[in-house]
Amino acid sequence: MANIELIDIKKNYGPVPAVKGINLVVADGEMIVLVGPSGCGKSTLLRMIAGLESITSGHLKIGGRDVSRVEPAERDIAMVFQNYALYPHMSVRQNLEYGLKNRGFQRDDIARRVTDAAAILEIEPYLERRPRQLSGGQRQRVAMGRAIVRNPAAFLFDEPLSNLDAKLRVQMRVEIRKLQKRLGTTSLYVTHDQLEAMTLADRLVVMNGGRIEQIGTPIDVYERPETLFVAGFIGSPPMNLVDLDKIGGAVTWPGLPPNTDVVGIRPDAFSLTQNTANSVPLTGMIELIEPIGGESHLHIVIEGSSQTVIAAHAGRSPLSEGETATWHVNPADLHCFNKSSGQRTD
Repeated sequence: MANIELIDIKKNYGPVPAVKGINLVVADGEMIVLVGPSGCGKSTLLRMIAGLESITSGHLKIGGRDVSRVEPAERDIAMVFQNYALYPHMSVRQNLEYGLKNRGFQRDDIARRVTDAAAILEIEPYLERRPRQLSGGQRQRVAMGRAIVRNPAAFLFDEPLSNLDAKLRVQMRVEIRKLQKRLGTTSLYVTHDQLEAMTLADRLVVMNGGRIEQIGTPIDVYERPETLFVAGFIGSPPMNLVDLDKIGGAVTWPGLPPNTDVVGIRPDAFSLTQNTANSVPLTGMIELIEPIGGESHLHIVIEGSSQTVIAAHAGRSPLSEGETATWHVNPADLHCFNKSSGQRTD
């Protein structure tokens, strides 16, 4: 195992910058998740660490060794792809053995590593099957097994669950996290799914436009987003971002920090009862109600404006579509931003 250090890493495709100066240290044994929308540069960054993309400038160190220009096979990392990357004509056992044989491992060592990996991933019954005879989840376990048998310094995961159905994604997400904790291997995981990112990461790296917007633990990033982008990206449903210029005097706010022109409110911060003496009252008409099992999402048009916010209510909504009501928000639950800079102001 080893740490990974990225020092001002950049990637250009001709004149077009895809990754714009990334600085990041992944500690030994840490699980870092790179999250962001499609095209933000997260997969390109992962592929540069793997050696599958060249680095335009900057330095990459693994275990203190500069591997910026080192061939992929010499970087001591293993990558798990979203399309499994299994050899269809080989059995599961042969897929697990293949990389070890190419690296000249002894037969007894190969057998031991394959047996251990198969036991960890509970794929012993499938060792003689071909990939086409396996389910998506079983194939993904085999793909992870190919990484595990190498006992690499680091694992790289490139959206490994994106081809699975929703139920299996949840199951595999738990298995990957438990596996990473058990093995203690330094890991970088790329996803566009912010729920996946929140549940897997020791630390989140939120990317946008080839840059890092924020780094922190999942709960820190959720509770205190530093930019408008992070505020709107992390959370499901996302944070409501109320543009003060668009609502005029429709809502009376407490003393906001200077240069604040956007106020963020999480959907679960709305209450139909006044919970503090100085609660912010917000009156609006319920345009739509979405029942989501254990809670309801109420789409509310703020009175006196055209701006819509989403409030989360536990269980069934006590109100109906078309009704007007007043909700209250604790001032401590307000997130203040500046529209021009995109930065937090409080």
